[in-house]
Amino acid sequence: MKTLKSSFLFIVFASLIWSCNTDKAETINGFLISGTIQNAKEIKQVSIQELTAGGLIQIDTATIDAAGKFVLNGMLNEKTFCILRFQKGDIVLLVDSNSRLNINIDAEKIENYTVENSPENQELKDLFLLNNSFMAKSQSINERFAQYQAENISPDVELAIKAAFDSLQFNHQTAVKEFVSKSNNSLVPYFAANFLLPEADPVYLTALDKKHFTQFSQSKYAIQLHQKVERLNKTAEGASAPDIVLNDPFGKKVSLSEFKGKIVLIDFWASWCGPCRMENPKNVTLYNKYKTAGFEIFGVSLDDNRDAWLEAVNKDKLLWTHGSDLLKWNSSVVSLYNISAIPYTVLVDKEGKIIAKELRGIELENKMKEIFGF
Repeated sequence: MKTLKSSFLFIVFASLIWSCNTDKAETINGFLISGTIQNAKEIKQVSIQELTAGGLIQIDTATIDAAGKFVLNGMLNEKTFCILRFQKGDIVLLVDSNSRLNINIDAEKIENYTVENSPENQELKDLFLLNNSFMAKSQSINERFAQYQAENISPDVELAIKAAFDSLQFNHQTAVKEFVSKSNNSLVPYFAANFLLPEADPVYLTALDKKHFTQFSQSKYAIQLHQKVERLNKTAEGASAPDIVLNDPFGKKVSLSEFKGKIVLIDFWASWCGPCRMENPKNVTLYNKYKTAGFEIFGVSLDDNRDAWLEAVNKDKLLWTHGSDLLKWNSSVVSLYNISAIPYTVLVDKEGKIIAKELRGIELENKMKEIFGF
């Protein structure tokens, strides 16, 4: 079971109403988003911001009048994924400087928002509704895990929760892929790629890139996915594992390259990750069994708190080498190894080549038996 990286937006949408006539709209430079927020109550402002990997970039802010109406206007160099933000929720929109969007939002039922005359934004809404349905189920499973963890979880319950999470994750990924397969002449598949686990299916993302890149080669999103696929191929099975250089909990430099000549399990984890902590006892067992045979574990933490990290290392008795830059999801290793969820493992052979990824539990145990012969 995994803790998913992202905290996905709960998107709520409702119908847009023009507050200006067609002739006036024709004279405005840049996009024009006119809308009405029903049940606005204490909501005073709405803003639109560009979504980027580095954070949100402010574009425009509007005051909501007594009738709940607002107008947003701005310039964009290309079709761009933006977030419409107000006090009770967020909506993701695809906007360019030629957009004339009419939105209607009910602040009490945001998921029912509508965007008139914009098939791409309707498609984007449908994608979020699909994703949110799975995220709600995932939250329920995480709550069960937290409950059982506090009550000294039994092996049977642990396996049942893990099986439920793995099944949900598989169904989620399958549903997103099916959604993408029906999309044509749209940038929405590039946003959908954010909901896919790249390490789980690099072949699929490579195919997605090939299918859409020619049509959208000038789009920054197409370029980003194209580059991501190139990075994925650099960490594919058979490729040389990119070196990792980090500080251990006491500030000493440690690196993956130090372990050349050994079979190395790179274990990406964090003290705050429940499923990671659940895997730790199994890794301890494997380490104790195979360490004298040339097996090493390199624990790479996505923590941002040294004390919590060190406490988890000591409590879980993780007696192998550990490293972290304490930047959580901003860690350099995230993009280097295309990590979107943890726990995540990469198995490296004595020559530094990647021989397997995403192994844990019985799969990892069987691989160890295959490699070491016992």
